[in-house]
Amino acid sequence: MADDSEPLPRGAPHPSNPIEYRGTTVPGYPVLEPTPEQIERRLPCCGFGLGWFLFIIGFFLASIPWYVGVVMLVCIKNDHREWIGLVCCTIAAILSLIVVVVGGTRA
Repeated sequence: MADDSEPLPRGAPHPSNPIEYRGTTVPGYPVLEPTPEQIERRLPCCGFGLGWFLFIIGFFLASIPWYVGVVMLVCIKNDHREWIGLVCCTIAAILSLIVVVVGGTRA
């Protein structure tokens, strides 16, 4: 199937690269600028999310940060990037609770 439209002139930016069009318009191609709501903020803790930070610190601080991560997952509206780390905190908190209960009943 042949395209009857005129090709872009030589040296013109390709329409599939929207970065080249920031602040400009190209005839025939809609250009959408990201709104401030669509621009994601930088994650805290050196680029890690707070959930992953709590998960890693939980190995050193007797799993207390994992329980903080569970509370954050349940009570606070989270960023979609934070969700995975907080779910890992929840799984680790459940496993540590099982270990403590099983270890306490054997003594």
